Amino acid sequence: MGHLTDTTGIPLKTDNEKKNDLIRDHFGWRNEGRKVDKEEEESERYLGLTSISQEKMEELVRKALAGKSNRSASGPDGIGYKLIKQVLNLKLGRELIGEVVENLINGTIPKEWQYSKVVMISKPGKDHGKTKGWRPINLINCVGKLGEKVVADRLQESGLLHRHQFGSVKGRSAIEAALRVVTRAQRCMAAERAVGWNFWDVKGGFQNVREEDVIRELEKLEEGKKWIPWVKEFFRAREF
Repeated sequence: MGHLTDTTGIPLKTDNEKKNDLIRDHFGWRNEGRKVDKEEEESERYLGLTSISQEKMEELVRKALAGKSNRSASGPDGIGYKLIKQVLNLKLGRELIGEVVENLINGTIPKEWQYSKVVMISKPGKDHGKTKGWRPINLINCVGKLGEKVVADRLQESGLLHRHQFGSVKGRSAIEAALRVVTRAQRCMAAERAVGWNFWDVKGGFQNVREEDVIRELEKLEEGKKWIPWVKEFFRAREF
């Protein structure tokens, strides 16, 4: 590993020091995930999504897989979407899909599915001798991401998200958001009214989402309540 300094400018000497500083700088939240002890795990054991049949859940999982690109990078287990699709009609593929379905219905996520591999990508035009000059790319096991895709789609379709949310919403993009803003501004200017824009950038928004806030929103809808046990598992502290 090349020359690297921490955020205060102090040189980092050993590879271990460099690794720990990169982790602390970019993943300081990683040990703050939800830690579930055995007693709590047993007391909150979910009875299942009784409103969704196993056949319907399998249909959702297969649909999620069909929408995934074969070029997506695999996680630590080396199993990509292309391989999963190739064995889909074999016994191995059917058992794999069955396992994803079972865990979704039971509201659980195997720890192995949450392991990830972090690849550091240099930021263009930045000082690569500092930790801030690198961007971490978190590669998660594709099998686990299938379940995440199913839950994300169900929650989006439930109407839980704000109607003006664009990030991570199917069928919406940054271009559409910009177009809407420009259109509204042009209408105001045509009516000879004042126009003002205020842009916000939430730093580290994804990794700093609070579990209790997400649970509170899920409790507002019946569809959201169904996925609370699974979401609690999702917030569990992860390893990489």
